[in-house]
Amino acid sequence: MALRLLLPLATILLILPSAQGQCGGAKTCSECIRVSPDCRWCEDKELAVEYERCNSRNDFTVTSCKTWADPKKEVDSKNEPFNDRVQVRPSSLDIKMRPGDDHTQTITVKAAKNYPLDLYYLMDFSYSMNDDLEQLKTSTARIAESLKNVSTNFALGFGTFVDKPIAPYASTEDNKLDEPCAGCSPVHSFNHVMDITSGNNAQTELTQKLNALNISSNIDNPEGGMDALVQATVCKDIGWRTDSRRVIFYASDAIFHMAGDGALAGIVTPNSGTCGLSNGKYTRSLEEDYPSIGQINSVLIKNKVIPIFAVPRKMNNLYTDLSNQLSQLSQVGSLDDKSETVADIIRKQLNSIVSWTQLNPQAPPNVKVSIVPKCSNGQELAGNGCKGVNVGDEVVFDVKFRVDECISSDSDNTYSFDIDVPGIATIPVKISLICQCECSTDKSDIQINPDTCHGRGDLICGSCQCKDNTYGSHCQCDQTTATNVTRCTDPDSGRVCNGGNNGMCICGQCECIPPTKKEYKRWGKYCECSNFDCPRNSEYAICSNNGYCNCGTCECNKTVGGAPQEVKFTGIDCGCPISNETCRSQDSDVLCSGNGECVCGECNCKKDYYGKHCDICQECGPLDCSKYPECVKCVYLEEGDWRKCGCNVSTVLSADERVDTSKLGRHKQCTSIDDPTNDGCSIIYYLHYEDKGISQQPNLISIHIDREPDCPSAPNIIAIVAGVIGGIVGVGVLLLIIWKIITGIVDKREYEKFLEERSKAKWNSGLSPIYREPTTKYRNPLYTGNMEYKKL
Repeated sequence: MALRLLLPLATILLILPSAQGQCGGAKTCSECIRVSPDCRWCEDKELAVEYERCNSRNDFTVTSCKTWADPKKEVDSKNEPFNDRVQVRPSSLDIKMRPGDDHTQTITVKAAKNYPLDLYYLMDFSYSMNDDLEQLKTSTARIAESLKNVSTNFALGFGTFVDKPIAPYASTEDNKLDEPCAGCSPVHSFNHVMDITSGNNAQTELTQKLNALNISSNIDNPEGGMDALVQATVCKDIGWRTDSRRVIFYASDAIFHMAGDGALAGIVTPNSGTCGLSNGKYTRSLEEDYPSIGQINSVLIKNKVIPIFAVPRKMNNLYTDLSNQLSQLSQVGSLDDKSETVADIIRKQLNSIVSWTQLNPQAPPNVKVSIVPKCSNGQELAGNGCKGVNVGDEVVFDVKFRVDECISSDSDNTYSFDIDVPGIATIPVKISLICQCECSTDKSDIQINPDTCHGRGDLICGSCQCKDNTYGSHCQCDQTTATNVTRCTDPDSGRVCNGGNNGMCICGQCECIPPTKKEYKRWGKYCECSNFDCPRNSEYAICSNNGYCNCGTCECNKTVGGAPQEVKFTGIDCGCPISNETCRSQDSDVLCSGNGECVCGECNCKKDYYGKHCDICQECGPLDCSKYPECVKCVYLEEGDWRKCGCNVSTVLSADERVDTSKLGRHKQCTSIDDPTNDGCSIIYYLHYEDKGISQQPNLISIHIDREPDCPSAPNIIAIVAGVIGGIVGVGVLLLIIWKIITGIVDKREYEKFLEERSKAKWNSGLSPIYREPTTKYRNPLYTGNMEYKKL
């Protein structure tokens, strides 16, 4: 019951703040137009209700204002007819709009036939590419033919790379840098061999240049191709044409060095991403580190270059990961596919690039850009674009721009960025936020300290902007102390005039803001009372239209003016009728049919009962399984006529082992009957019924019985015995392991104790008390040396 009342109340609290309430807190015109794109500011010098200056353009209750400051969105787009040069409409976009507003622009891309195509062949010249170089020398005619299939207006250039000419990337012993192998050219980071050349001379010149070149070599596996890729992209010496689709064909059979690898040679200066060519050679190779992926992506986008990586199949995953991190239409082809020549790879990848149209916005973080491509005619949605686009097809995009807030009213709130159409064009976009009203920036419209503002404020956009701690619609109130605000502060809630949307503190007194609807009122010392901020029913009716809203409390059974009426309703929203008649059915005088409780004019039914008057019971009605055991048992055992078994409805024993319940429709399964012919087994049957909804009891149609009883499966003796034996063995093994661990720990401790005592023992040097001399001495009594014998 409480939940039923709280939900409408919570909902109405969310919808009560009107558009005027959203805009109403603004004190200046510039602040007003930044609150919401729907807010407008009244410029009239005299306004009947001052707090209505900032109001929603959708609120028509304010009729006293004559002049509104309401800046509108302005869009200037450059649209030129499609031709061989113009492939995108619009080609530029200039938007002026309010913060929080959005603009959806339709952008159409139409790839022109024979649009200028520039291809720069960038080749790994390490020794492992020697076979590829020989193949390339004989393939220039086929390459030119492949380019003609895409565009007859093509141009071709060529460059080579190996790695930085310093250890540990290249050998520095015995002039190895100049001739790393017999007949090899010097190790180099990047050599620009042939400018972008158009026409029939391109193929001839490329063949001559290739025949004059020799392969080179280095000593580590990764190559310095990313240095070369950046230089080929940014250097004007390459000869890129101004209006052309620019493609770099990068051919290598090895992995590549990245930013940070230069530290191995003591090169720690970050790559600048700028051109370092001199006489066709990259001269900053030993001064700057390799570029990062972010730098590569940035220069590719800035210079509108699309890379194609032709690498061995074993390198495909690495270069595919690199390609996925580049926002251009990067492609990866297999260089070691014997069925495809270099010319085949170029033709295949170029056709893929031409057939893929997408948009890549380079917007700053504050600008939100969402792109919705509208693919058609068999085109396939792919990210921010479409695949399978034929030359001449139009691809339409809906691009939405939005900036939520101004940085500040005084700052430059202009954002300039590009939307890149890879390989085709770049659309410059400029978004200027309208963060100030014209009347606040035009000095001729501003009055300094006029009498209207009591000489203590400036009249700007029709409103007094007060100074020196003064306030009020005409700066008539002094705010040098907190006394005025204190008088307007509700001691219970601590809010000034019950919040900014309910009242304004004017010289120490709350002036309540009238609600948007005329029938609504707000009053009180702190504007804390109203005749609409009360609980509502599920239809959002105040006090359920059965009472009077008085300062947040519903006074039931009173008119709008508060006059008493006949007592019929109660409850916090006056939604509960006093009478219980709504809980009685036409067929019974018992409340809720005796199966529930009447609460607030509605029946709360007991378990298993439902319906408006709790008069429907599914489990105790026709679907009560306890009503049919005798009938079912008779038909099951006798296989006789259900009528002779005393059944009320058709009762059928299934022809198969089990009833096909998929053909029954609505049914209920019953399993409460024991099979007298099989111990421990049960008879399963199904009650097929027709659902009459929540207002009527279901209608039992028929009963269907399984022919085979439901018997529990016999225990698996082998599994049980095996489990017991396995458990005993497992426990035994576990105990042995535990015993071994314990004895190992004890032995270790005893051994450590022995070593400790032995180290502390001190042994005396001397003879053992049990020691006996191993020799025996005998004396001859006749020996003359014996003195005692002489005496005799």
